[in-house]
Amino acid sequence: MTTSYEPQSRASFAALAARAFPDLPPEELAELERAWNHVARWVARLPRDLPMAAEPAHIFKAPERAP
Repeated sequence: MTTSYEPQSRASFAALAARAFPDLPPEELAELERAWNHVARWVARLPRDLPMAAEPAHIFKAPERAP
């Protein structure tokens, strides 16, 4: 089930899409717009207040490379 956009949200999507995908065909842009509410809800569920050390990509050090 998809909820309708708030006017400022729709304007934000239009601005984002125009900058990120300037050559996107209209039918693909419409598909992206339909999926946008789902993506926005998914992103909203991501935790924001975690320390950097809690991110798995930041707890390991890359091995030193010889030149």
